[in-house]
This record gives sequence, C-alpha cells and structure tokens, in this order.
Amino acid sequence: ESQDFKLLVETPGIDPENKVSALESVCKKAGSDGAVVNFLKVLVENKRIHMLQRIIDLFEVFYRAEKGLVPCKVTSSAPLSSKQQAEVKKAMEQRAEKGSTLIMEFGTNPAILGGLVVKMGEAVFDNSVATRLERLQTQLLVPLA
Repeated sequence: ESQDFKLLVETPGIDPENKVSALESVCKKAGSDGAVVNFLKVLVENKRIHMLQRIIDLFEVFYRAEKGLVPCKVTSSAPLSSKQQAEVKKAMEQRAEKGSTLIMEFGTNPAILGGLVVKMGEAVFDNSVATRLERLQTQLLVPLA
C-alpha cells in the first residue's frame, strides 16, 4: 500500500480532475482494465472515492464466498513447523463446509502463552493457554453460594 496513493484518495481538498488524472496514470502503469478506470472515475465524480478500501474489502468477501474460499488465520505463541501447519490445516478442513477451500495464514503472538487461536471465516476457536487461565481465574473468583 502506498501512503501517497492513500492520501490522494482520502483527501477531499484535492481537485477531482487531478485525482482522475493520477488514477488514470496509476491504472495505466498497473495495466488495469478500462472498466476499473471508469469505475474509479465514477467514484471520484460522486465523491465516493474515500470509500474505495471498503469497496475492495466487500468485493473480496463476496468473491471469496462465491468461489468457496474461506480465510483461516491461525495464531500460535511460537512459529509452527511445516508438519504442525499441515496438521492444523487438515483439522480445519474437516470443520469447514464441504467444497470450500481454506486460505491459510499463520502468525504468532507470544501473549497467548501456548495453544492456538484459529479464526476461520466468522468462527473463532480459542484454545490458547491465556484464555484457559482467564476462564480458570473467573471460575475461582466466583463466590460460593
């Protein structure tokens, strides 16, 4: 992501003609389809270009849904080996809907202490040590009746 491009898109004070010429130049260098350029021009003309990132995000959601692609982000306290990643992928494929394809992304966060946190589509499977400790603490702090 280019900060200059983001600034161009989000700054309302820039003349619309300048925005259009800059967008045309960028799209030409990127080899974008004419329909994309026309769409961007319409957004500028209707003062909606600042919504471009949201439009892209929504398009990506709809595209993935149409193609059966499900994002699956796995967070662990330490990097997983290739074998561990394959095991996690296999386990998550069994939970996913038939015919869907998982787009796996692996990351680390030492704050979870151990275990995994998996976000597959809209579902979150939190099996981290930090969450288990929180639950245990909550149970221990409940007053006896």
